[in-house]
Amino acid sequence: MIDKGFKISLAAATAALFLHSPLQASEQLAATTAPAQKARLVDLWRPGDNGKRMNIRGRVTSVDGSPVANVAIEIRQPDGDGDWTEQYRTTLTTDAQGRYQFGSVVPVARYCGAPAVNVTVYQDGWEYYDANLVFDAEHDMSSYEDEGTPVFLEESTVKGETILFGRHDIVLSPE
Repeated sequence: MIDKGFKISLAAATAALFLHSPLQASEQLAATTAPAQKARLVDLWRPGDNGKRMNIRGRVTSVDGSPVANVAIEIRQPDGDGDWTEQYRTTLTTDAQGRYQFGSVVPVARYCGAPAVNVTVYQDGWEYYDANLVFDAEHDMSSYEDEGTPVFLEESTVKGETILFGRHDIVLSPE
C-alpha cells in the first residue's frame, strides 16, 4: 500500500510539473519527443561536378544567442575547377530557429590564396556580415587564418557516397 501511494504521488508530481510550467503539457511532450529538424538543404552540387562534395550548415543568432529567422545569406564560390559560375551562387534563408545549410563542392583556388566560400548577410536592423570560409583538409588550417575563417570538414559516407561536412555559425549585431 505504501508502494502504491508513492507511485500515485510521483505521477501527481509529474502532472503538476507539466501543468504549472509556462509551456502546455502537450507542447512539453512534443518538445521532448519530436526529432530535431534540419534546415532545408539548398544543394548547388550537381552529379558530374568536379571536386569533393561538401555540406555546410550553421545557425544565425544575435549577440544574445537568440536565433534570427528569415535572414538572407548570400553564398558565392568557385567550383571544383576554380571557375566562378552562377551555379555556385545562391541566396539562402534561415528557418524559424535561424538554421541554414547548403551543399556544394570544396572550392578550388585557381590563383594564389586559399580556396574559399564567400558568405554575406545584409539584413535590415543588423550589421553587415561578410566572411570567407576557407577549407584545406590536407594542410594546417592556421596558415589560412589571414585569408578567412577556417572551417574544419569531417568526412562521412552517406548512401555509399563520401561527403565532407562542416559548420559555420553566424552571430549578427544589431545596427
